[in-house]
Amino acid sequence: MDEKNWIKLGDQTAGNLRASQSTYMLAVSALTAIIVFAGDHLSDSSFLLTVSAIGVGLFGLLTFENSQQGFIALMKGMPGSMASTEMGAALKSTPFIVFRLANVVLVTLIAVAQIIQVNS
Repeated sequence: MDEKNWIKLGDQTAGNLRASQSTYMLAVSALTAIIVFAGDHLSDSSFLLTVSAIGVGLFGLLTFENSQQGFIALMKGMPGSMASTEMGAALKSTPFIVFRLANVVLVTLIAVAQIIQVNS
């Protein structure tokens, strides 16, 4: 793959990640606002809010994982001219597992906190 196409694919992958993160943050914020402002009236819709919290959490996990897989594949297809530079070597050794684990932990904690609040 030539450098031009590789850079275009990188931009596309980064754009997908930004769009997914924005959508997730909007959904989490909206759900949190509903939980906070509904207050004592949550008993009527606790099941729906619980399902929503699980769905938003799964969306966050899966879309971030999809983007990480895209970046991993992109690093494997890095052109040789770029891989031989210091930046290329740094990108090839990016610890994606750390980002993936952090995402799982944070998204799970947010979803669990929302579910606990809805059902308490």
